Amino acid sequence: MNFEQAKQELKKILAIDSVESEDLEGMPFGKGVNDCLIYSLDMLSKYGFKVKNGNGYYGYGEVGEGELFGILCHLDVVPVGKGWTYPPFSATEVDNKIYARGALDDKGPFISILYALTRLLDEGKVPTKRIRIILGCDEESGWLCMDEYVKHEEMPVLGISPDGDFPVINCEKGIVYHQIKYPLPEGLVYLKSGQRANMVPNEASAKVKATPSILSELLKKDCSYELDGEYVTITTYGKSAHGSHPESGENALIKLLDVLSCDYDFAKDVYNGFKSYDGRGVGLMISDKKSGALTLNLGTGNSVDNEIVFELDIRHPITLNKNQVTEILASHLQGKVEQGFYHLPLFVDEDHVLVKTLLSAYNEVMQTNAKPITIGGGTYARVLPCGVAFGPCFPGSDGNVHGVDEFIDLDEFKKASDIYYKALKELCFTK
Repeated sequence: MNFEQAKQELKKILAIDSVESEDLEGMPFGKGVNDCLIYSLDMLSKYGFKVKNGNGYYGYGEVGEGELFGILCHLDVVPVGKGWTYPPFSATEVDNKIYARGALDDKGPFISILYALTRLLDEGKVPTKRIRIILGCDEESGWLCMDEYVKHEEMPVLGISPDGDFPVINCEKGIVYHQIKYPLPEGLVYLKSGQRANMVPNEASAKVKATPSILSELLKKDCSYELDGEYVTITTYGKSAHGSHPESGENALIKLLDVLSCDYDFAKDVYNGFKSYDGRGVGLMISDKKSGALTLNLGTGNSVDNEIVFELDIRHPITLNKNQVTEILASHLQGKVEQGFYHLPLFVDEDHVLVKTLLSAYNEVMQTNAKPITIGGGTYARVLPCGVAFGPCFPGSDGNVHGVDEFIDLDEFKKASDIYYKALKELCFTK
């Protein structure tokens, strides 16, 4: 595979809409995700990998002999949202960038890794390990794909997940989601905002009684509204971003709750609790030396039957456990708090051979002396007995992951592949 072939493979896989959808027979995460899995396995087979389809939950391509080394990627992507400059599954190339949902999270890194491996194989390098590219199909939702993989397949001894940042991530905060529920109050017809807990919502709307206090607030706040008899429909706008980096976005739901706070106690409770993403509003302004500060993202809010249900994504320091988070959260809110999906923290010592080898490859290519870092994001590295996230995002670079107009810079795509080439050569091939 040469660079032009890698670019074309990237465009083809980015053109597949792999947002999770209704499960079908043999397609547990919907047709689009399944189409992407089949395409990816066919591509891996074309480049000499032995492939397996894990009943639509996962797949893998393997090459080499010996101890198993894992490279964990995912094919599913988050919903696209509104406001894209180019169609989100058009893989439009402009100014040396390819715009598409999944360009950085996580199809671009998959192809970048594959490009690195095929270069090593084409050069006649002999693997000293069985290198398995594992493709998950449910990373953005519930990790059912990895649950199935762990049940049925051999676990790699070591591995990486190219689904984070460079230089190398040896620490990932704990992740825990919550639902917060309030009774639907009189005067509120509906509330709607957000698509996933791990996305900063860029739009929110509600239809409520047009009281004097609400009408007065509308004149002060940044929002649009439309009167309809006794009721008013209010819409607020923000900027989407990954839920692990709420500071990079602008939360439209928080803006809406600010307006509604004058009339509704639930809105005041949630607004005061979550207007700051550092947790100070709910007693969770907590940090530790190894992993840094807690962050939170109010990702969705919807009226459902006789309730208003919010979904909250919290990334917490490794010295705090999920049950402590839930207990503190519940003690500061009037609503009913329910703990949901979670991931335990990850930590691999920076002196481990895996971390040192990856870091050396990065520093050699980039001519730097970088150190390992901590993130709030959650990667498949947590599944491994010993694994870390490694790329693809470079320090200071912003490809709008989980946001509108997500893109991958082709120079950075090539540079990442050069780093993967050096790292995998050292870890998995004869010298």
